[in-house]
Order: sequence, then structure tokens, then C-alpha cells
Amino acid sequence: MRRPIIALSAAAALVLAAGIASADPVSVPVVPAPTPGIQSANVTHVGQIPIEGVGVSMRTVKVGKQVRAFVSGAAGLSIYDATDPAKPALLGHLPIYNWENEDIAVSKDGSTAILTEFEATFYLHVIDVSNPNTPILKGTIPLSAAHTVECADVHCNYLFGAEGETFDITDRANPKQLPDAQSWGTLTGAKNGHNVHQDAAGVWTSDTSPLVVFKENPDPLHLKVLTTGKVTKNTAYQHNNIRPRADRYTPRSDKSLGGPLRDGELLLGEGETNFKATCSGSSGAFSTWSMVGFDRGVPMKQVDVLRPVSGTYSNGDPAVNGLGCSGHWFTQKDAKDGSILVAAAWYEHGTRFLKVDPRTGKIRQVGFFQPLRGSTSQAYWIPGTDYVWSIDYHSGIDILKFDQSAAAPTTAQVDASWLAKAHVVDSWSNIMRLVCRQNGKATPAQLAQLGVTHHA
Repeated sequence: MRRPIIALSAAAALVLAAGIASADPVSVPVVPAPTPGIQSANVTHVGQIPIEGVGVSMRTVKVGKQVRAFVSGAAGLSIYDATDPAKPALLGHLPIYNWENEDIAVSKDGSTAILTEFEATFYLHVIDVSNPNTPILKGTIPLSAAHTVECADVHCNYLFGAEGETFDITDRANPKQLPDAQSWGTLTGAKNGHNVHQDAAGVWTSDTSPLVVFKENPDPLHLKVLTTGKVTKNTAYQHNNIRPRADRYTPRSDKSLGGPLRDGELLLGEGETNFKATCSGSSGAFSTWSMVGFDRGVPMKQVDVLRPVSGTYSNGDPAVNGLGCSGHWFTQKDAKDGSILVAAAWYEHGTRFLKVDPRTGKIRQVGFFQPLRGSTSQAYWIPGTDYVWSIDYHSGIDILKFDQSAAAPTTAQVDASWLAKAHVVDSWSNIMRLVCRQNGKATPAQLAQLGVTHHA
């Protein structure tokens, strides 16, 4: 049984149960969890917010001086005041069944949130979150696809869907999908992707194969393709992409494509390989790309790749990869030493902290948090801080703090952390490993040694 570590006030319980927001933020006290996992010495596990149940995705928006965290889980949408990420306050909650909104979209002014859902039928929900205490479902539309969506303009009147769709939600109560001829996929030739990301300079990168870089010319219904990038180095498909320091980009005055990368000439990407239990040379990896000359049509090139490692079936290590040896969603920020600091989710391998050299694209791992049990969907830096909210399908939200001044773990420590939780396990994980090793045929005596007296 999971031990609860968050004590909710009666007011908070009402907010969650009834969907009625309180007039004031409800404090959500966070206390350390007993043995939540293993982590490198430069990572502190502050505590959990497990009231989300199945945590799936998150987005932050700064409204005035307040940082609002919009967290989407299977049971609905929660909005937190994350200005002090170690002392969050629940602003409001909308109870709505939602699976799987793995990348919630929020307008830049924090007034509109978009949930997407897919099972047998896809749905898109438009939520008015202008008052975070009272999120209101404004409109819903069934879809044929659109695994994820992004706001295509500042006010979120248009949306870009993952598979190339464009939606008009100017009338929030009556969202509609535009004809294929007006979709961003048709306008750019990019379709059947997983996500599309707009950087700080307004340039878009799709995760299609090949990747397509484009810009609005001048609006979401008129687009211009800038360049493409062929996925190489056996990194599967790019799950999501970010171009850091894009707002600092200055086109090169000469035609030279050589020399160190400059601000805005680097792309970060994380691959996904769901349901592949063992890590291999083709498992979802984190990679970097050179975008030198992208605005002149020069194709992008992959530069460096970081891959997870795994053990063997003989010791049960692959049992930790229930959802696959796979990366998922990541975020990034500037590090104090001038590098790019990444917090990346890797399913059962937890949250990984990476440093990327902005001039060469070289990647190195500098920290980790490996939960005993869990599967991490997103790792989100809280703006202006060294805190990460790690969104987990098992534990809800793990609050982590990364110490930039502390020494990074050794190569041996990093390699061990990719394995079966570095042999630090709870009893249930031990049971699952034994079953895996025995191909599902563990004997009653073997299970009894692990404390299991009744089994199917």
C-alpha cells in the first residue's frame, strides 16, 4: 500500500471532490516520502503530491508574479500556484475523465487550456481557466486523430494537432476542425507526427519524419517551410523537440556553416520506443541537432546521442521497463555555467538531468532521480528555480530540487542508475522481478520467501 504523504485540508478535499474552487488558494503541504527512490547526491526529493493519482502532463504559465502549474491527470485538471515550487497551493480543480492528455496546452496568457483524449474515440476539450479557481469546460469536439495539440497563436484561437490538423476555437463553445487544405500538415507537407513545438522566436518544429521547421507567414493559416531534418543515428522517431535560446538567434552574415554552434542553432529532441522492455542500440534516446543555416534552407543534422542502458533477463533488470526503455517529455533551461540544463522523463528510469554544450551539442548526464516504483511522463522545470515537478503515472507529482553547485555523479553511478533501480527495490518490485526471471512461473515457496502467502 502506498503511504500517503500529503495531508489535505477539508477545503482541498471539497475542491477535488466537487470541482468547486475555493475563494483562496488551498495550501498543499509537502513532506518527504520514506524511501521514494534513489537519486544522485545533487538531487533532493522534496516530496510528493499524490492527490493527482495518475499524473500525465503539465504546463506552466506566469501570470503577473504568480507561476501557475496546469496539471492534467486521468481524473481531471488541477491548477496550482507553483511560485514557491516546494510549497504549492491548489487554486482549482476540474473533475473530468481524461486519458491520455499527455501534453496539456495552455495559452500564453493563462486563460485557456486544451485537453486531448484518445481511446476508441478522440476528443478535444476547451477549458476556460481565466479564473484559476473556477476552471470551466466551454466546448468539446470529437476527433478522428490529434494525439496532442498546441496553441498556434498567443490567444489560442487556433490549434495545431500532432497529425497535421488545424483547429479554429475562436468560438470556445463550438471548436471546429478546419478543412484539410487549411491544415498545417498540408501546408507544410508534414503529417503523422506526435507533437509540434513553437520556440521563443515563433518558429515551429514538427516531430514528423523528416522533421519540418516552419513559421507562420503571417498567421496560423499561412505557413512557410524553412528546412527539414532526417532522423538518423537509429533514434526512432523524435517524441518532442525544443530549440533553446531561439530568441537570441542572429542569422550568420557569411555563408560559412562551420565553427561552433551559435545561440538558436541547436535543437534538442527525445525519442520514444514504447513497450520495448530492454534497452538496446535502438531504444528511445536523447539527441541534439545542428540547425546551422536552417533559415536558408540548409538541412538539419543530428550531432550527438545519449542512450539508456539495461541489464539482462537473467537478473530481471528489464522488468523495470513496463512501458518500455523509452524517453518521454523533457524541458530545458540555461545552466549557471553557460550550458543547457535538461530535465527529461524516461518512464521507469525516472527523471534524468543532462547538460548539453551549446557550442558542440555534446550531451552528458549530470544527475538522476530513480523512483522505486513509478513511470515518469514529464519532467518540468519550474520557471526561475532549480526545482523540477516530475509528473508520474504512479505517484502523481514528485518535487525535485537540483543543486547546480554540487558535483555530478560518476560514470559508474550513472550507468548503475539505468539498471534495475541499482538493486534498491521494495518487496513488490522484488516479486515482479522474480516472476520475470521465472517466466511467470515462480513457485509458492519462492514467493513465500518474499512475503507473499496468497497468489493467483
